[in-house]
Amino acid sequence: MTDTPSPFIIGLGFRAEASPESLDAVLGAAIAAAMAKAPGARPPPVLASATDKAESPAMRTLAARHGLTILVLDAAALAAQAQNVTTRETRVTRLPAGASLCEAAALAAAAQYAPWGEARLIVPRMIGADRMATAAVALAHSTQKDFP
Repeated sequence: MTDTPSPFIIGLGFRAEASPESLDAVLGAAIAAAMAKAPGARPPPVLASATDKAESPAMRTLAARHGLTILVLDAAALAAQAQNVTTRETRVTRLPAGASLCEAAALAAAAQYAPWGEARLIVPRMIGADRMATAAVALAHSTQKDFP
């Protein structure tokens, strides 16, 4: 356990046809927004998403490009955060009550590194300019487990 500033976690959602550049653009926007809202936080060591998204070539390319680890979240971990998201999807409803995938992924991943499983959303769902990808940012509360 460490007392260093908390790293934030980026959750990603995207269409199957999204390019690494689409993901890169929304990632950059999410990092900038997170640094503005939580200046003491550290940039993310991991990206989080659902199993099918984490295995996509675009996600793997993005992670390799930035030296980030991909945290794969199963359906149960994502569904457990459905009540904590702020954005409800109207077109894509893979999670209960239309919960945003990127927000649920960010919260579920950050909760894994929080002492009591607590995380808070600091940047709600952002949609990339080309509308191919979404990102959200969560922060683990106070002292957390060490990240990979």
